Amino acid sequence: MNFNTKKRLLTKNEKLKRAIFYYGDMQNIELKFDEEMFDEYGQPNVLIEGNINQFPESIKKEIFDFADREIYDETIDMKCTNCDYEELNQDYEEITYGWNQINYPICYCPNCGKGTFVPLDIYNKKKH
Repeated sequence: MNFNTKKRLLTKNEKLKRAIFYYGDMQNIELKFDEEMFDEYGQPNVLIEGNINQFPESIKKEIFDFADREIYDETIDMKCTNCDYEELNQDYEEITYGWNQINYPICYCPNCGKGTFVPLDIYNKKKH
């Protein structure tokens, strides 16, 4: 069965935040976060200005080079066929990790715990 994913081009700020978070972890740098630790897509919401100057120039260059690339996020909407619980914009790679590429990904529902959490398109085909 076919299902859709959503691709979204990341903004330069989103790419800077990702790179700062990644290199901060690699360099064991204590990072400063915005009031909300994660954004609406579940990505680390680090402060750019409050963190960038903690890195050596070579790492700063890598961070800015990363931010200059064209990078997309791929997400998928999921819904449980058992309890109708729904989560939007789930990381596609996370959802499909370990998927055997047969039919469609099936996960355990975070609400009811059943192995019935499927892509929203599949849910709609099964329920209608």
